Parts: sequence; structure tokens; C-alpha cells
Amino acid sequence: MSVSATITNISRGSLHDGPGVRTVVYFKGCGLSCKWCHNPETLSPQKQILYIKSKCIHCGKCVELCPECHQIQGSDMLFLRENCTACGKCSDACPSLALSLCGEEKTVTELFEEIKKDQHYYTSSGGGVTFSGGECLLHSQFVKEIAKMCKDKNIHTTVESAFFVPWKNVEEVLPFTDLFFADLKIPDPEKHRKFTGQDNKLIIENITKLSNIHSNIILRIPVIPGVNDSDDDIDAFAQIIKTFGKGIKEIELLKYNNLAESKYDIAGKEYTEFAEKTQTNEEMQKRCSAFKEKCSKNCYFA
Repeated sequence: MSVSATITNISRGSLHDGPGVRTVVYFKGCGLSCKWCHNPETLSPQKQILYIKSKCIHCGKCVELCPECHQIQGSDMLFLRENCTACGKCSDACPSLALSLCGEEKTVTELFEEIKKDQHYYTSSGGGVTFSGGECLLHSQFVKEIAKMCKDKNIHTTVESAFFVPWKNVEEVLPFTDLFFADLKIPDPEKHRKFTGQDNKLIIENITKLSNIHSNIILRIPVIPGVNDSDDDIDAFAQIIKTFGKGIKEIELLKYNNLAESKYDIAGKEYTEFAEKTQTNEEMQKRCSAFKEKCSKNCYFA
């Protein structure tokens, strides 16, 4: 029986998720709930309806199909998410694409057919496929099978993970993964729990194990104002990173931005703003220099 997984998006032509030109596959579902998450539509493992209110033309077709979830009140079209089973009938009927179904079940074979479409770009640029999310390693058997198929065709494979998964999930994909992006979010375990829903004990254990047996890992740290960007935080990050093995090759700091704010409204989630604007290049470069000094690792920002 073919393994399947729920995919939210297949993004082609990415230049920031591994070497060369890449196809990025976003899996649905995550064990964390980071308050700054840029892909809030991937947090739930279940399919869901997304609603872009500004696109709604008030045609009433969704109300006819599903009055339990869609209602007209005055000049407003209301979407009652708590009643929704994500059957997709309303999104299929919506002429303005205000409603869309997020999450599509795909088999390994179906996904590989999509990945192969870009093989020319992988070959010419030294690129490949990146598995992301959500948390792709919640679908470790699926990722193992699709990554093996990629390796059989000489397609470079990258796994981006927060590593809040059982170690066996990491082991499953290990033989078929060329590069890991390991997300490291907050050094303090209690603060980590406050802002992500879980402490960081399992994450650190997994990255420690991985960095002692895999030779190509990039640590990714999202720099969130007022959360993990102080000098004390950098010191604490450095103490953790020093315990990792030789497999950690670089540290990538990610600038904070508000670009995902509209996604929260579309997904019916509450957005948390940590700052009005992103950090300057000068601020990020200072942090990179501090990490280089304290961790003896190349550090850059994106």
C-alpha cells in the first residue's frame, strides 16, 4: 500500500532553502506552535478551508451548499470555522477563489512526478528538493520513500525540521538526506515552552545526536525581537551549540518580518506582532559576528 501525506504547497524556483534552484514541499502538521510561524496554515495536520474575505463577491453559493458554516449577516459573509469539516464543496463552488481548501493528499509516486518536472533546473544549478512544513519529519516514512526516489535519480535532498519528533523519525530519513536545516529557536526551555508550546529538551537531544553522525547541518535561528535576540540569548545559544558535534557547518540567522500577518487572518488564527519592522542589515551583521566569535562557526543572515 502506497504511503500518502497531506501537502499544503509545492513551491518551485526557491533560492533560499538549500543549494541551487529548489522545489520546496510543505507538509501539513507540526508538533510546535511558534507564535511567529510564517506558515500558520501548516500547523494543523488536518485539511482546512482558508477564507480571503477581500475576494468574496457575496454570491451566496457557499451558503446554499453549507448553511451550517456560511452565513450572510447584513453586508458581511461569515465563515463559521468551528462547524467546518473541510469537505471542500464550498471552495470548489467559489467563483472568486475567496475560499480554498488547504491540504492535498498525495502518494509518494504522485509527489515524485511533480518533483521530476524541475529536474532540468536541479541539474543545471546544483539544486534539488527541500522537504519542509509544518514538520516534514512527522511524515518520516513518506519522506524516506520520496527522498530515496530522489537519490536514485541524483536529485539533491534537504530536510528542514524543528526536530520535535521521535529520534526514530530522524533515523528513518538519515541515509537519504544530503543536507539538514535544523531550527533552533530559543535557548531557555521555559521561554521555549511559552512561545512554541513545548520545551527544547527533545530538540537539543536530536540535534546533538544528528550532529555526531551527519556531516552537513545548517542551524537556522529565527531572530525574534524581545524573545531571543539579547546578548544573554546569544551567549545561551552559544553554550548549546558548543555541545553539538562536528556536523554543524554553519549558522543562518533569519530576519524577523511581518509578511505572514495576512495568512493568520485567512486561516482564522490570531496574529502576534513582535516588532513593527525587520532588523537592519547592520544589526544582523553584529549578531553574526557575535555568533562567529562565541561558536567558531561561519554565520550569515537571510
